Amino acid sequence: MPYKVSWLVDQRVMYTRMYGFVTGEELGAQKVEMEALLPKDGPKLYIITDGTDTTGTNMGLRDLQKTQFADATNLGWAVYISPKKMDRFFASVITQLLKKRSREFATLEEGIRFLQSIDETLPSIPLPDKTA
Repeated sequence: MPYKVSWLVDQRVMYTRMYGFVTGEELGAQKVEMEALLPKDGPKLYIITDGTDTTGTNMGLRDLQKTQFADATNLGWAVYISPKKMDRFFASVITQLLKKRSREFATLEEGIRFLQSIDETLPSIPLPDKTA
């Protein structure tokens, strides 16, 4: 499966990396895995979705609406990373349709800087190991 879910900051900043060609079925599986790991309450939670290494998808906007966001009552912001302007545009449209708080960035470093700037209770967020 072309995704990996982990914590950059335990129970605060979830990181999900997608790579290769991503299908709706795989995004649905990713959402289920993420929701199983999410704490049900507690401090603000942030999700970083890194689409830097994706090569394409066969989904339309309606498919993406159904699979993109894990539900959490304490979700602060979702951050989407992609160097592709069109991918960031679609992510922005989806988050607006779902009325979620989201920002899109070209690089992971920009996304991490954003989260650090909006929540001073977060410890330093490390860059993920993309080789694992």
